[in-house]
Amino acid sequence: MARRKSDRRSRGEITERIEKHQTDMREKGDQIGKSVSDVELERQTRDQLDLGGTSEAAEAIERALDSAEDTSVKEFDAESQALDQVHGDAEGHETELRERSDAANTDLDKLSDAGGRLHGDSSNRELLKAKEEDERDIEFLKEQEARAREAREESKRLHEEHQRRISAGGGQVT
Repeated sequence: MARRKSDRRSRGEITERIEKHQTDMREKGDQIGKSVSDVELERQTRDQLDLGGTSEAAEAIERALDSAEDTSVKEFDAESQALDQVHGDAEGHETELRERSDAANTDLDKLSDAGGRLHGDSSNRELLKAKEEDERDIEFLKEQEARAREAREESKRLHEEHQRRISAGGGQVT
């Protein structure tokens, strides 16, 4: 009987996990985009104001705009940290998929080696079926790893773009 690993995942579980990461990255990216837009609007509004009234009103308006921008930047920072966590989880899943693919490749080598030593045609046919299934699994795992990596890299690219937009206006981003 074949040894069983207790941490095996079904193809459906792997696909669902990737889809969850993609959804989380998209949602957090959308929230970050809204925070960036808020900061830009707050800065644009400040730049457009004449503040021609009294000095007290001008100071109060500037304080309020500073506070609004600080709040938006803090929201951006919090959302960025949450997105970084999702990126880390997704990257860990990619590593897991790569390890699973490597293990399946090792199994394929062992199946090929055994196939070369079998004498019976029926046994060879059954071993060939096992090899073909292992090859399909390797292909699936590599495709899913690539899909997960591409989604994470695109999310990181957009996040870096958002960070540049925030930084361009003088906001402190941690």
